Amino acid sequence: MVDEGNSPPLTGHPTGRSRPLLTLIAIIGVMTCLATGCGAAKSTATSAPTDSAAADGGTPVDGGDMVIGIANETKSWNPALATWADSGAMVGSSVLEPLATQGEDKGAKPFLADSWIANDTFTEWTIKLHPGVRYSDGEDFNAASVKKSLDFTVTGPLASLVAKGLLDQIDVVDNLTVKAKFLQPWASFPASFMQGPYSYQMAPAMIDAADHGASHPIGTGPFVFTSWTPDSSFKASKNPNYWRPGLPHLDSIEFRVIPDETARSDALKTGDVNMITTTTAATANGLANSYSVTKDWTSETAFVQTNTAATVGGKPNPLSDLHARLALAYATDPAVVAALIGDGVEIPTSMWSPPSPWAQPKDQNGWLSPDVDRAKQEVATYLQDTGASSLDITLSGTPGIDTAKVLQLLASQWGGAGINVTIDSLDQASTVTKVALGNYEAVLFRNYGAADPDGSWAFFSSTTNNDVGKLSVNFTHYSTPAMDKDLSIGRSSGYPDIRRDAYGDLVKQVNAAATHIWLYNTPYSYVADPTVHGLSTAAALGFGNYMPKTWESELWRTH
Repeated sequence: MVDEGNSPPLTGHPTGRSRPLLTLIAIIGVMTCLATGCGAAKSTATSAPTDSAAADGGTPVDGGDMVIGIANETKSWNPALATWADSGAMVGSSVLEPLATQGEDKGAKPFLADSWIANDTFTEWTIKLHPGVRYSDGEDFNAASVKKSLDFTVTGPLASLVAKGLLDQIDVVDNLTVKAKFLQPWASFPASFMQGPYSYQMAPAMIDAADHGASHPIGTGPFVFTSWTPDSSFKASKNPNYWRPGLPHLDSIEFRVIPDETARSDALKTGDVNMITTTTAATANGLANSYSVTKDWTSETAFVQTNTAATVGGKPNPLSDLHARLALAYATDPAVVAALIGDGVEIPTSMWSPPSPWAQPKDQNGWLSPDVDRAKQEVATYLQDTGASSLDITLSGTPGIDTAKVLQLLASQWGGAGINVTIDSLDQASTVTKVALGNYEAVLFRNYGAADPDGSWAFFSSTTNNDVGKLSVNFTHYSTPAMDKDLSIGRSSGYPDIRRDAYGDLVKQVNAAATHIWLYNTPYSYVADPTVHGLSTAAALGFGNYMPKTWESELWRTH
């Protein structure tokens, strides 16, 4: 038996996102933040790409209100049905909470669940819940409510695609104990599910509502939902019966939607908001002298994702040919792209970058370094093998001046190798639909914010690789038996070294297939005025992802 509640996870360094069930929110969340927030012009300021939360000196002060400017709206506050990206997770976490939280070692730590223990084969996990917790509507948080929440989550129209063949059932053992049973071993369950976004616990009344809480979330969180004006503002007030003593510190919190980067920065400067989120390095670097900047510049990668399906839009897809994909990879110089994004931005070479414990040195992971001559050779081979007269690629991305700069730069680099590029700029919803249904050739994308690789299972599995025109969680439409084997070992093994070897092999296969052209690590930052404190936990754990933000109760302001 393995007790994961009071000791480091057996699986080594699990972190973040839930694997199968949980990966779904990863999928949709990632689609929502597709290529948005690409950096602006290069900043003249310099700053190390490390977490640097403002000193929180002194004893926290209770009271006061906080307004946070965020970039994106979420259309529903039910995490099982919504498309929560990083902004959605930040807002939703004020009201809803997961069973476990992430520790600095990236392992799952007790939160709404006090402990968890697996059977010898990792096919059953028994979860002990924290006593005395209530939802904000006064209803008890107990085994029955947890079962109801989890059952609703994993049977949703999207989650069921990923959970198929994995989950058997959730049983109530007693008032504070549930047992999760699986059809195959799931050793990383605590790290990849319990601390991830599919573990958010929703009150029974929320689930039973006509819209399943889409417009009125009810949870155990530090704040209680007050109001929501779509595309404008989400407000919540202090939960007077919060289960964690002494928290939260704030009387209220508001998340104000300000999509435009400049307008968001201006709102901070004028005092309309107390803190903003940004994925633009120039914003963070430029405001560092007057405001506190908390950085997470290593959690999530930005890259060009290629589609390997044979046809796209009823026409032959040139990127179904390996040589065409290799031509793109070798023609891309990520150092130039990263420099465009901003000073201090780092270059990834796989799904997991340092300081992730799953990262490998680039000379060991099969990364394809820039080589224009090699790119030209691959173009020539493609033309010879296919009989085509030219290699013509459509590169998709969302609108915006920053995104446009990256797309234009890539088109220029690829053009230098003899590749003809058409830029397809679509609104976010249209781009998301194209990617989900496989109707694209190459797209600027962001993903892999979960530190535990099991959280990315569905992006590479053959079981989620559907035909073009059908929802495919495996966006690249590329999978192999060897990749499936690596994914299975990584999910089922309780030995860190075995998992690390399996995921290392997976990375090498992905790089060799050139389904991902790595560009830069997304420069996530929180920029706050001098009155804001309590971000040290966020800095330690990382926040450039769509994981639950269980530290929001710790925020406070000087008066």
